[in-house]
Order: sequence, then structure tokens, then C-alpha cells
Amino acid sequence: MLSEATTQPKLQHDEFIAIRDYIYEKAGIWFAENKKYLIESRISKRMGELGIASYKDYFYRVKYDSTQKEFEALMNVVTTNETSFFRNPPQLKAFSDEVLPLVMKQKAEAGNGNKKIKIWSAGCSTGEEPYTIGIILLEAMKSHPGWRAEILANDISQNVLYAARKGVYQEVTLRTTDPKIIDRYFTREGKFFRIKDEVKRIVKFNHVNLNDTRQVSPITDCDMIFCRNVMIYFSDEIKKSLVKHFYKSLRPGGYLFIGHSESLHGISKSFKLEYLKNALVYKKEAAATEMAARTKNKVADSHTNTMDTLAKIRQLLEKK
Repeated sequence: MLSEATTQPKLQHDEFIAIRDYIYEKAGIWFAENKKYLIESRISKRMGELGIASYKDYFYRVKYDSTQKEFEALMNVVTTNETSFFRNPPQLKAFSDEVLPLVMKQKAEAGNGNKKIKIWSAGCSTGEEPYTIGIILLEAMKSHPGWRAEILANDISQNVLYAARKGVYQEVTLRTTDPKIIDRYFTREGKFFRIKDEVKRIVKFNHVNLNDTRQVSPITDCDMIFCRNVMIYFSDEIKKSLVKHFYKSLRPGGYLFIGHSESLHGISKSFKLEYLKNALVYKKEAAATEMAARTKNKVADSHTNTMDTLAKIRQLLEKK
């Protein structure tokens, strides 16, 4: 049983386990035992806002809220969203100088008129990553007229999505950004910097729970997926499920960028690890898809030949 309320709320072990396990069940985010203090301090503030005196009552408030609004509020208070523009420059350089030109070249050579780059920023936080990607794309397309860009950006926290859509940032988030880029794509407003509309127009923010198959399955035909420093909060089971979705969401030949300290070792064998000049990246090989299709066709042809042979034998037997 969960502990009863006290005058000064103290998160008991059974209460922590109940809340922790519910968050994991719903969102796939795992909090180890040493994160109990973090859960306690952050939830207690929310309880004060609601006038709830015990963690037991708050847990039931979250669990039995049919609107799921309180669960969203819970996600807003327990998730960490520290990020910045142009984070991990070597990885972004691999994207801008190696992967992006290759993808554009392949699409141009395909000759089907597809001059659109589609990218998914999974776990976008307050928007610095998708806006960074958007700026890189806009810079690249200056010398490639006729191309279009679409960036799908999602997060489980409504608070960070609100901030992302607003697009106003403190100077500290631009600490690794070239001043020329700041002048070109931001408008200064006192101590703050507002991202310009030309970048905003190509980024679509949506509330998505990466642990919800119904929400991630519709995302398809992506050229690249960025999911950097997000899966570190997930269990291996959730990681495996999510990476399968990433594989399905990418077009053949698409690329997956994860955190520079992260790896798919023990998680998935579907992707090929490529060693680029500036960073490592995972690729969904087109050859694998084509080989699977050829194998399927061979099986179908073999089945057809077998049926034809059986039909001929029956005809011979009937004549006799």
C-alpha cells in the first residue's frame, strides 16, 4: 500500500516505486533508485500548486485522470530539457558536409522530381535541435534552388513544446553558434533572441510519446532521424522497440543520428554503422531492402513454378 499523507510530505520508498513504475509504463522513462530525491523535490512543488498533501493522493490523481492532463504535467516537471543550438559540432558537420550532400545527390539522380528533405527530431526539447537542423538545411539550399525541407519535431512535455513554438532563447543557448548565423536567423529582443519565421516555417512541433506505437508509427519516409541523448533515459526493452520504429520510419538509405556517447550495440543489428570523417552515424542500407524484395520475388516465382508443374502433372494424369 502507498503511505498516508504527512504534514511535511516525504516520498516513501513504496510511493517512489509506484510513481516510477507508472512513468515507465506510460512513457518508457526509467528512474533509478538514486533519482528518488529528484522525483520527490519536483513532484512536491506540483503537489503544492494543486493543494495535494500526500504523494499517495497525487499518484491516484495522475493515474485516474481520464484526460491525461495531469500525466502531461508530471512529465513537464520530471523530465530534464537542457540543450543548446549547434550542440555537438562534429556530428552536425557530418550531417551538413557528408550526409546531406549525399542524400540530395541520390535524390537528384533518381530523376523522380523528389527534391524534399524530411527529417525527424525525436525528443526535440525546447526546439534548439530542430531549429539548428533547419538553419543547416536553409544554408545548404541557398546553392540548391528548388529544394524543400520538412522537419518533424516532437516531445512528451507540453511545456517545452510551448517554448519551442515560441522560439525565444537566452544568449547562453547560442554559446556555440557562429555570430553570422545569429545575425542571419535570429532577431535580438533585449536579452533574448527570437528565431526568424523562415526557420519556423519548416519545423512542425507535435506532442508525441515515443513509447506509444500509435503515435510513432505514422511517421514514415524520413531521410534522417535525430534522437540524440534521449534513449539514455529508456530501458533496453524500450530502446529496442523504438529503434525498430526508427528503422521503419526511415526510407532505404536513410540515416539515424544518436548521441555521440550512445550506441546501438545490443539494441539492433538492422543498421549499418558508418565511420564518416567527422562522426559516426547509423544507416538503413538500401541494399538490404532490395535484397529482401528480390528474395520475396524469388520465393513467389518458385511457388508459381511449382504450381505450374503440379498443374501439368494433373493434366497428364487426367489424359491417361
